[in-house]
Amino acid sequence: MGSGSHGGNFEMSEQALNTDNVDKIREEVSKLEDEIHKISNKLQNDGFLSRVPAAMIEKEQNKLEKFQQACSDLKARLKQAG
Repeated sequence: MGSGSHGGNFEMSEQALNTDNVDKIREEVSKLEDEIHKISNKLQNDGFLSRVPAAMIEKEQNKLEKFQQACSDLKARLKQAG
């Protein structure tokens, strides 16, 4: 009896869910871009580079690579969704 309307509601819910996902992905991309910017600035700062151990620099470089890859992946998902 109500299966037809349920299907319609499901489609609307699915559309709303997709919109929510896109918004969340955009928010995450923005956060990642902020982190990428911060880490890039650190790694370009001679004062930072001269006073921290090489292991710390390597750790920051690894974080930067992970964030860049995650950001790239999320942007690709946005492109597919849009």
